[in-house]
Amino acid sequence: TKTKFHSPVDMFSIVAAKKGQEVATGTNYKQLIRNYTLLPDAMNIELNRNRMEIQSDNLYKADFTGFLRGLGWVPIGSLDHEKNKKASDILNERKYRQHPETLKFTSPLDSLEMVLAQTNAKTLNKHLYHESWEKDKTQIHIMPDAPEFLLARANAFNISQKQYKSAMEEAKKKGYDLRADAISVKAARASRDIASDYKYKEAYQKARGKHVGFRSLQDDPKLVHYMQVAKMQSEREYKKDYEKTKTKYHTPLDMFSVVAAKKAQEVSTNVNYKQPIHQYTLLPDAMNVELTRNMNYIQSDLAYKMDYNSWFKGIGWVPAGSLDVEKARKATDILNERKYRQHPESLTFTSPLDSLEMERTRTNAHTINKRLYTEAWERDKVKIHVMPDTPEILQSRVNQFNTSEKIYRQAWEETKKKGYDLRPDAISVKAAKASRDIASDYKYKHAYEKARGKHIGFRSLQDDPKLVHFMQVAKMQSEREYKKDFEKWKTKFNSPVDMLGILLAKKCQT
Repeated sequence: TKTKFHSPVDMFSIVAAKKGQEVATGTNYKQLIRNYTLLPDAMNIELNRNRMEIQSDNLYKADFTGFLRGLGWVPIGSLDHEKNKKASDILNERKYRQHPETLKFTSPLDSLEMVLAQTNAKTLNKHLYHESWEKDKTQIHIMPDAPEFLLARANAFNISQKQYKSAMEEAKKKGYDLRADAISVKAARASRDIASDYKYKEAYQKARGKHVGFRSLQDDPKLVHYMQVAKMQSEREYKKDYEKTKTKYHTPLDMFSVVAAKKAQEVSTNVNYKQPIHQYTLLPDAMNVELTRNMNYIQSDLAYKMDYNSWFKGIGWVPAGSLDVEKARKATDILNERKYRQHPESLTFTSPLDSLEMERTRTNAHTINKRLYTEAWERDKVKIHVMPDTPEILQSRVNQFNTSEKIYRQAWEETKKKGYDLRPDAISVKAAKASRDIASDYKYKHAYEKARGKHIGFRSLQDDPKLVHFMQVAKMQSEREYKKDFEKWKTKFNSPVDMLGILLAKKCQT
């Protein structure tokens, strides 16, 4: 039973806790003076319902969400569109500024500017410049064997790129002929046969298994011979001389394959395709060679930085006294505000003590001196004694009592300490219960639920006067009917001709 606890509802501590909670949370702190009881068909309730329906956002947007949303509307011809069009015309730079070509202007033909322009046009005219040459070149005939023509033909032949490449093009067309019985081809085949492993082992494969009858290997002269041959042909012995001479290679320069490979390499890589016309031969001690060496040495970055890299790099340098430091120091002195402006304290100035300014300053200092201002009060407050029953002291105590925040809240604090007693049969509790019952949705629909299904006797909806009345009210309050005229007239705009905005727009347009 340790988890079961029973406490009477009317226990003193529980009741006190409830009262303290109500006091601390401010429950029922404010109570309405008047309580109203209204019938469901009262006029103000109907008006409130109608207002709530009118203010309802769902009803307001019902037509828009039902059938108006998604319908296109072309704003051409509307007031805002026309305003924007007129404003664009007003702000149009092309229409606002007049191009110089639209202005009619005639300059006298004998003016200085026109004569100068005509002269410059004739001077710069390419047609007039070539006119005499075009006329002469169709009338004068030069013989084809003239020295100038012969020299031009010779020069054209010498600098012709086609003639320069003609020999190479012919060699490329002929190709390269290497016959099967050439010495290099036969040498390659012989080397291949010698190095062929099949040819090397062919005799051995034929003789293997046919020599039988000797007791030991030494009795067979052929095997002894083969051993000698094998020793001679040992891999190590065989490659001994090769290892010694493999890094030494000798090829005659005039060997056919080398010469052919050189020619083919020159043709495929365009080596010596273009050759300079002139060849120079200079002695080592020629003047221009010496000059070139000196220039290369001067332009050499390594030689330029030799002293710096060898001994100058890493040596510290104090720039004090250098030209840039002195310049910076002089510029600092020039831009120094302290040196540029002279402080008043550095000026020696003495003002007479009996001058008008000094007397006024002394008088002002004496007037604003706080110590002198409070000196008499400081002296009197320790000597004068005021009785506690004087009217001023009594008035101060009364004012302090009236303005005391603690005294102002004393009654409320005492009430909070005593608690709050609210009985179930109190008038305020009964009024709250009555208001709750009236405002209850269940009580509101209680009479309707009782009467539903019992009202029988009307054949159609039109026979019931209440339902007809409700239909008329619904029709009057219908959102669609309410906005019907607005939807018809919202795209029609009537503006008087003499309206101020239209007159201003016309003035701006003109």
